[in-house]
Amino acid sequence: MILTKKRLYLREEPQRDAKLIIIYCEGKKREDLYFNYFAEISSKIRLEIEPPSQHDNTSPIGLYDKAVSQIIKSDENINPKYELTNADEVWFVIDTDDWGSKINDLRKNCINHNNWLVAQSNPCFEVWLFYHFFPFEDFENMGISQNWKNFVNEKIPGGFDSRKHPIFIQKAIDNAKSKFEPTIAIGSTEIYKLAEKFHPLIKDKIEEALKTIV
Repeated sequence: MILTKKRLYLREEPQRDAKLIIIYCEGKKREDLYFNYFAEISSKIRLEIEPPSQHDNTSPIGLYDKAVSQIIKSDENINPKYELTNADEVWFVIDTDDWGSKINDLRKNCINHNNWLVAQSNPCFEVWLFYHFFPFEDFENMGISQNWKNFVNEKIPGGFDSRKHPIFIQKAIDNAKSKFEPTIAIGSTEIYKLAEKFHPLIKDKIEEALKTIV
């Protein structure tokens, strides 16, 4: 199988009524690169990825506070960055390794908002990347994030490349769902829930692109 490093589809500007999904990430690079692969893939959806800046608080509540400042209109914030409809969604992509039980505080705050959701990976985002190629596989000390990063690089020749490998998102959804445990056990990730929100809107473009792979 040969995959080029270039996108296999033409960009499309979102329609005015396109579904908006805003993704707040704690990771400064990996998550941003991954989700941007799907930006402007279809006029049916608008993906806005909000990675942290250099001085941002990347804790669960730090991400939540950033979302509030960009979305919730108030006397102090009369012109927020985003204006949501009832169909739009806000997602927080976060890892278990650094934050553990603090993620529960984020979940509790999200309950107060329509369609504010959490996608947690245990221990890290690389669990989701691994599932683009393989079903769950046990290995030593798999609760350590760095071990997952090394494992992904060892299992995928050249490592996971966000310029081309996200195209296997359907396989990632299937593999992640088959392993998922509500307790978010090690090797479990909720990213598939986020993927299932936008994948149906881009599925036709992805399937057409996959036909070009030889």
